[in-house]
Amino acid sequence: WLGTCDPTFDRPERQRREWMAAEAGQAATDDGKPQLGIYIGHRRDYSCPGDHATWELAILEGAAATISCRSELGPSKGGLQFWTVEGTWEWDEDEWEVVVTVTRDDPLGGPKVERDVSLPRGQDGSLKYRDVECHWAKPPPDRIAEKLDAMPIKVLKETALLSGLDPAGCIER
Repeated sequence: WLGTCDPTFDRPERQRREWMAAEAGQAATDDGKPQLGIYIGHRRDYSCPGDHATWELAILEGAAATISCRSELGPSKGGLQFWTVEGTWEWDEDEWEVVVTVTRDDPLGGPKVERDVSLPRGQDGSLKYRDVECHWAKPPPDRIAEKLDAMPIKVLKETALLSGLDPAGCIER
């Protein structure tokens, strides 16, 4: 009866641990590497009272990464400027951190090109940028699903036919 009570009972052990970690909002893997996905951290009153800043770290497949910052207050009212930088990431086992090498900076702010940004990993799987803990929030975006969602229904049906699928009887969006 255990199998009927536990939805992860029949899954392989590694997949079970990842599923349980995702359900708990943690980003844990067997080898300590961070789970791929989007990590989000918030800090209230960061640069001035009322400036609630949000950092978003995207750890993606193919060693791609982005770091972005946005603020509730605009720069004219003392808030941070919105910026996004892109780079590549690698896992440093010795230091237990993700190292992002910036490949494209933003003229509005953030780390500059060829700078290494260290993101220490916490015991709960969170990543720390500056003094803000960013927790795993969602899996990485699915590029194929995004392309399919952006297609008009006519093109989507043609694509399904070319792929050997029969779109007859499908519910339209």
